[in-house]
Amino acid sequence: MKPLAKLSAVVLPLALLTACANTAEMEALKASVESAQSSADSALVAARNAQSTADTAQRTATDAELAAMNAQKTADEAMATVEECCAKIDRMFEKAMSK
Repeated sequence: MKPLAKLSAVVLPLALLTACANTAEMEALKASVESAQSSADSALVAARNAQSTADTAQRTATDAELAAMNAQKTADEAMATVEECCAKIDRMFEKAMSK
């Protein structure tokens, strides 16, 4: 019985140390997982903000393209008007010179 008591005296503290070490490791692992989750959540928020910014930029670019197309159309119409006017002036000048 005495050897069993000695063995128990050695094994019991080792078992308690192992249990404490496992608990400490579990707490450290839990903290690590929580930190990783927090980082992942922050990354997700940043990604959503980036997507929102990209969407806004795309809308702005589309609006700018539309404005440029409208400006080009207006410039083309103005150019056509100028060419008509120049042609008319040329005809008038030729008519005046032929008299």
